[in-house]
Amino acid sequence: MKVKSSIERGAQYLCTKLGDVVTAIEQVAVVKGLAMWEVERKIGEGIRKRLIVSERSLIPAHIASAPGLA
Repeated sequence: MKVKSSIERGAQYLCTKLGDVVTAIEQVAVVKGLAMWEVERKIGEGIRKRLIVSERSLIPAHIASAPGLA
């Protein structure tokens, strides 16, 4: 089951649980009404790790980098 979400596939987001920028891959599940997303995190040179995180922990990267939000 898919839930309508403001998260877009392929877009960059700041993951608050990791404190790092990730790329949204796809919505993989719904847990207690909350969309869970598979995201990809880049570690070093060419190494990538995929994780499952809740939609709530993703903030658009362009908003997170705005002045005054730190």
